[in-house]
Amino acid sequence: MKYLTAFRIAPIACAALLQGCFGGGAPTEPTDPTAQDLTNPGSYEICSYEDGIASSSYASARITYPCDLNDGPYPATTLTGGFTNTKEQMEWLSEHLTTHGYVVITMTPTNTLGFPPVWATAQHGGFDMLATENSRTGSPIKGEIDLDNRNLMGFSMGGGGVLLAAGEMGTGYKSAIALAPWLGQYSPSYENIQEPMLVLGSENDELAYYSDVFYASLPTNIERGLAIYTGASHFDWFGSSNPDQKAKFRTLVTAFLEVQLKDNQAAESYFNGAEHDSHVAESWFSMFDYQAQ
Repeated sequence: MKYLTAFRIAPIACAALLQGCFGGGAPTEPTDPTAQDLTNPGSYEICSYEDGIASSSYASARITYPCDLNDGPYPATTLTGGFTNTKEQMEWLSEHLTTHGYVVITMTPTNTLGFPPVWATAQHGGFDMLATENSRTGSPIKGEIDLDNRNLMGFSMGGGGVLLAAGEMGTGYKSAIALAPWLGQYSPSYENIQEPMLVLGSENDELAYYSDVFYASLPTNIERGLAIYTGASHFDWFGSSNPDQKAKFRTLVTAFLEVQLKDNQAAESYFNGAEHDSHVAESWFSMFDYQAQ
């Protein structure tokens, strides 16, 4: 059962910006921090393929999945990078998630020099391809995807594409994650976003510095979270740069998927509990809020 919480990290203009940011209060009963480690790789070996998943919605794609299919069907997520990025530059996240038991379709959009709607189109295409692969004869993961538990995820223009796609879809996906989203002149149909959303950003973001504004625009009746990482840059989200920041990024991404797609209540400790308190003490965040429903 989910509970309503909110967190306090650096003043966020709580009343005006986040419409209900509560402080104080004793933390929930802490979980054993050694019981689950979402920062480091999980126990599943990674298998992958690129053949048979071509689509007009994206230029190329790669699906990673746990080699051991005995524990399936597995939850799944889409994933894209941002402006100029290819799918290979997001493997640091896709492969990490697969070791924790997720099918991930990582995509390069049709035009890496385009605008957020190009990434929204890729999101739709990847989301649909997961369903296609779950039923296609000859698919390595036929029958192994939990179609009721699919997430949308992208970085920068890809994060903007997630917001656009979520607004276009309304429902049908289980949750969504926008990583340092950039939208430019485009505006999602925020009022149509009906599923849980996590927005992550960087304190020293040179390009996408409106993450908190996008977050504040989300409907107040959905589960939603915001984390801005202390000292992080926009360029820390792709490729191989700054592995220490990437470790922090992937921790919250994995925890959110655990909560939303696996109903892993122990992972809620990363948002309100022992793990979260530890990260606060280590100054991970310059801004943080989580509103559960």
